[in-house]
Amino acid sequence: MAMTTTSATTATFHPFPRLPVELRARIWELTVEPRIVEVRVVYHDPSPVKVTDPDSWTPEWMKKRLPPVRHLRSPTPVPAQLQTCRAAREHLSRHPHDGGYQKAFSDIATTPYDGFDPVPEDDPQGERDRYVWLNLDIDMVSVGQTELRDFRAVARQVRRLRLERSMGCEVFSHTESKLIGRLFANLTEVHLICRGWGMRSAYRVTDDIDFPCGPENVYFVDPEAMGGKMMNSVDLDAMMDMECKEFDELEEEG
Repeated sequence: MAMTTTSATTATFHPFPRLPVELRARIWELTVEPRIVEVRVVYHDPSPVKVTDPDSWTPEWMKKRLPPVRHLRSPTPVPAQLQTCRAAREHLSRHPHDGGYQKAFSDIATTPYDGFDPVPEDDPQGERDRYVWLNLDIDMVSVGQTELRDFRAVARQVRRLRLERSMGCEVFSHTESKLIGRLFANLTEVHLICRGWGMRSAYRVTDDIDFPCGPENVYFVDPEAMGGKMMNSVDLDAMMDMECKEFDELEEEG
């Protein structure tokens, strides 16, 4: 049997530049879709002496030592729409609240001391970010395991938050979790990847943690190694309640 192959090509709409400005702008806006934007905060020591050298921890050096410098890092590419053409970039960056993008989180990065940038030129991560392109209305800000306090300056800007934590970690349960309601007051949705035991370890977590978006908008996620399944907090609690009830009934019958 002969095998046939097909190839797909992307059609180019050549008359697009001749469309009215308003129509072109609307088309650019309609191409904007929700993204998961990875954002991390890392620290670099601006002091010339290595902190890891035990002989360097002298009283004199400690007095002169500059505090660590915060550096913003995001491996997420710049939105494709901003790289299409100059007109698209100008329109979408000038109207961030009408479906466009804005340079966000620049308040996180610390200004280098005396022009000294502590990020090495040969940094394997490459990017030396000072801001992140975001559509704060629809983009999911994914902070991984970065401490929430590092986002204190921009927390109220975040609408959709994704983080990775262990539900059995006492630091998160008793301390850091309180920052969610205190700092991230404008959240509309939260995705919490449950390290270790997966989303089942998040049973009744919303009873103890104040999520501004409400438990119905909190989603617990299994790590990728466990399949990455995601479930709404309300549904998760209902499922676990049912399983506990069934287990109790089996014990009574036995």
